[in-house]
Amino acid sequence: MSKTPFWEASYRRPGRLDTFGGGKPGKDVVAAAASLPAGSRVLDLGCSEGRNALYLASLGHVTFASDISPTGISKLESVAADLGVEVTASVCDMRDYELPEALDLVVCHGCLHLIPRCDWQSVIQRLQQRTVDGGCHTVGVFTDTVPEPPDQEGLMVGLFREGELAEPYSTWDILDSSSLVFEHEHPEGPRHRHAANTLTARKPRGEG
Repeated sequence: MSKTPFWEASYRRPGRLDTFGGGKPGKDVVAAAASLPAGSRVLDLGCSEGRNALYLASLGHVTFASDISPTGISKLESVAADLGVEVTASVCDMRDYELPEALDLVVCHGCLHLIPRCDWQSVIQRLQQRTVDGGCHTVGVFTDTVPEPPDQEGLMVGLFREGELAEPYSTWDILDSSSLVFEHEHPEGPRHRHAANTLTARKPRGEG
């Protein structure tokens, strides 16, 4: 990345876990978790400061999380300790992260568009290979329908085309998907306008 993104300063704010989504788990994550067996193996890739990983861990799932930001992971670990939940967290570029085996759920929100297209294609493929038959992915990405915000220019090197997120999941069962343009303001930070695609998909049994 060519510049320090706004979220690094936000992660440093003590006692606050609201950089993204008001600190609450994504609605699609809550929906996907509702059907998970107890003690499932889940991964939050590109977890930022951990709002989804911490929620999944609070449900008793075996939770893995990874992000490129040491500051974000440090906050996740601190909050996890305060809550008394366990998250196996790693500071790592998603392209180099050694993925856990036999995942029942993968959450990947707001990060794939930060790496080049050829790289996110490979990451999705590896995630699919490590997911058990019947397991789910919930993924959210930004698309090029709306340009990068000025303060993030040059960061989003892998913006998806509208509808492109569904292509790697053409053989999976699509449980939910959306396309939207929205504006939001980050705490003590800038206001942004984005176009996004989200998708929740289940791996068919017998795909291997």
